[in-house]
Amino acid sequence: MNNIGQPAEPKPELVECAIVELLDIAQRQGITPADFIQLLDSGMQISEFLAALKPLTHDNHSIDGDS
Repeated sequence: MNNIGQPAEPKPELVECAIVELLDIAQRQGITPADFIQLLDSGMQISEFLAALKPLTHDNHSIDGDS
């Protein structure tokens, strides 16, 4: 089959690192992993979660790693 136009599956290691980073960000904001999962289960997109945190981030805890 031709897979042109199909997005490539991300590497499992990359996905694992992203999940750990998201949980770390949530924890720094006082959100437990269970609460974070509940937010996702209720329909919140990860991009919405990160956008909501942007005003709360500090120079020493930059989401994009530019610190």
